[in-house]
Amino acid sequence: MTSTDPARANEPSTITAVTRRDIFTYLRGISRPWWGKMDEVTFLEGLYDLDLTPVGDSRLPTVRADIQQHRFNNDDLPDDWIFEDSRLELPDGPDEVLLRFLARVVHPEVAADVEDSTKHVEELNLLLAPDGWGLRAHEFLSGRPLYEPVRVPPSGPLVPLPLEDEDTGKLDLVLGQTFSLLDCAGEETACDLLRTAVLTLRRDGGIFHPTPGDNWTDATYEAVLTVERELLPACTPEVKESVWQTLQPVLIELGRIDVQDLVVEGDSRPLPNIPPDWRTQAAAPATPIVRGFRFPFSTTEFDVSRRDFTDLEIRGAQDTRGFHYLYDTRASRMITDFVLDDRPQVATLCNVTIIKKGDTFTPRIKLWKKDKKKAGEVSATQTVPETGTTRAVKALVDTGDAHENFWKVINFLQGCTGLSTPGSSFQLVAGDEAQLAQLLTGQDRTTVLGAVRTAIGGGLTEEDIRLISNRKEQLQRFERLLNDPDYFRQAESLATTRGAEAVWQAFFEANQWIFGYGLNLIACESINDGKLEQITTGANLFSGAGKRIDAIMRSRGLISSMLFCEIKTHDTELLSRTPYRAGVFQASKELGGGVAQVQKTASKAQQLISNKFLTQIYEEDGTPTGIELSTTRPRQVVVIGSLREFIQNGDVNPEKLSSFELYRTSIQDVEVITFDELYERACFIVEDH
Repeated sequence: MTSTDPARANEPSTITAVTRRDIFTYLRGISRPWWGKMDEVTFLEGLYDLDLTPVGDSRLPTVRADIQQHRFNNDDLPDDWIFEDSRLELPDGPDEVLLRFLARVVHPEVAADVEDSTKHVEELNLLLAPDGWGLRAHEFLSGRPLYEPVRVPPSGPLVPLPLEDEDTGKLDLVLGQTFSLLDCAGEETACDLLRTAVLTLRRDGGIFHPTPGDNWTDATYEAVLTVERELLPACTPEVKESVWQTLQPVLIELGRIDVQDLVVEGDSRPLPNIPPDWRTQAAAPATPIVRGFRFPFSTTEFDVSRRDFTDLEIRGAQDTRGFHYLYDTRASRMITDFVLDDRPQVATLCNVTIIKKGDTFTPRIKLWKKDKKKAGEVSATQTVPETGTTRAVKALVDTGDAHENFWKVINFLQGCTGLSTPGSSFQLVAGDEAQLAQLLTGQDRTTVLGAVRTAIGGGLTEEDIRLISNRKEQLQRFERLLNDPDYFRQAESLATTRGAEAVWQAFFEANQWIFGYGLNLIACESINDGKLEQITTGANLFSGAGKRIDAIMRSRGLISSMLFCEIKTHDTELLSRTPYRAGVFQASKELGGGVAQVQKTASKAQQLISNKFLTQIYEEDGTPTGIELSTTRPRQVVVIGSLREFIQNGDVNPEKLSSFELYRTSIQDVEVITFDELYERACFIVEDH
């Protein structure tokens, strides 16, 4: 496809996906298209063989054919389509492909304005520098520079200057740069220390004692590295010196020559909630005291509320007995109990034991309360009100507010490789329901269906059950596509056509019921029970064989009316990232483009059939379908983005939300619906909530 030098084709890529994303975002935002004074085909012909058949599937069209069909004929591909087309190798191909493309973007034949070209080169070099690349002028054409990619020393993370004492975001980048340098040097212990640390700067208060000539003043600062208290023993003088020898040059390069020393401190712990009468409630220590020293026994408990599960793994014994256990790699200890809730006097714990059964390992779970005033596990007792005597309690564990932490433990166990947990759902049923369930267990589908039909007194069919079950399954898939990036990328890789929009198009084609009830209060369906995506201008469904729309539907009723829909993606931005004015955010390029696109499509369709109030629908071969549509001001819908874009630090940004709502309510004839809103409407259809 590309004309990459074969000798360099196998070189590992050094330009990361993060840098590529930032470059594409920059190119999308410049005032001119990436092809500049040329047209798209002429621009790309200088870099690619546009007529080469895609590798692996000769049925796919060539790039030239795609441009002709989707850019010129249908006009249904955005200007930035090249940044997502795998055939052009810009998103994840060799470095040389991307660099040759950028050099052509700033070529004098493409960027006629020298100042404009120079500005773009400066911005692109800032983005390329951390990965060790840049564009440099190597010769001139008619007095204008021609650029070629060259290797440059990697600049590391970009930290805007000046670096002030309170710039927590910049200091975190400084720490990340230090981590990267230590990682390259193979300093694993130092990297482990920095991975969860926090860097701050403070005046050293004259504590640091300099040597003559080191420029120390009373304004000298010290770098403070706050690490988790459990990691403090790992911070030996050698590790601290290694971190400081790497951190100091980074700070000096950023102008902070006043930072003269490194201090490592443990993070502060939250103070316990102590009652006023704590002295009277204080019990004897749970561990023995000898000559004033308390023996620190190693605990096998894991605090769920303070720790995550990434440090846990399942380990097996070295012998052949098959014993397995949970192990905390950070604290180097076995784990037997998970602390779900920790109060001053009582803790709620979940004991997990891994049992071998045949060839599989299964967890055994026990919830129990620990009286922190006593050592070890003590049998719980309860007073009998009638007699005043006590009796042992075998199964009375009130988990209180610890249910969320309990399910964290369950989810962790279910995700462990090689650990078998029950996969079916469970629920509690009343006596009559339990008896009915027992009677129907093992019966064939016809018997079960007949029993349910008799019980509800209606005409429930097997097709009804299949339809409801399928819609619930598809609703779960909708939720995963919307909220699980890994699942969406997997679906995108399996799609027959490229791009994120194709995933949603295929999903809605297979589940038209979501659109039928979800876009307005009138039930809608596809034209003639066919596909949602249709060609509406040129040779089209109105004239018998053009402009393509993601979805065209008709209302259900004695007379049908048209509805046009443009489908984007759930990750498409709704608003521009930077405010137009203080508190004012304008619609994003994709949102504005989607609205304009559906308006233009509906307008062209109306012009085509404007001589009638009702129009006949035809098959592609010209066969009449018998369906007539009202063409008076068809409704138009754009499905795009997600309202979670407006959530920042756990709260809604009111300025962004109000800007979006004011924009979409001001558009005549076009309704803007977000994917999460469409999902909630679909939930109401299936689950009535």
